[in-house]
Amino acid sequence: MEQPLEQQEKKLCSDAMKRAMMKYRANNLERYSEIQRNYYNGNKDDPEWRAKFNARCRENNRKYREKLREANPPSRGRGRPKKSIQIGENI
Repeated sequence: MEQPLEQQEKKLCSDAMKRAMMKYRANNLERYSEIQRNYYNGNKDDPEWRAKFNARCRENNRKYREKLREANPPSRGRGRPKKSIQIGENI
């Protein structure tokens, strides 16, 4: 039996489109910021949109924290060390 080919993620826009969007944002910073503020203010009262927004934020924050932990591993364990009981100590 043939195994199905893995589907590639769909790209929403090409690299040229991304460059054009970033150029527009850089050249029209005030206008772009106003559009984004209006979009957020218009949707923040919608409970369904807000739930999706918060879920996306939680996931992205989790990924960011993991990335920081991998880059800077703690030098020692987190939290208070556990007491070790020596064998024969309390006999």
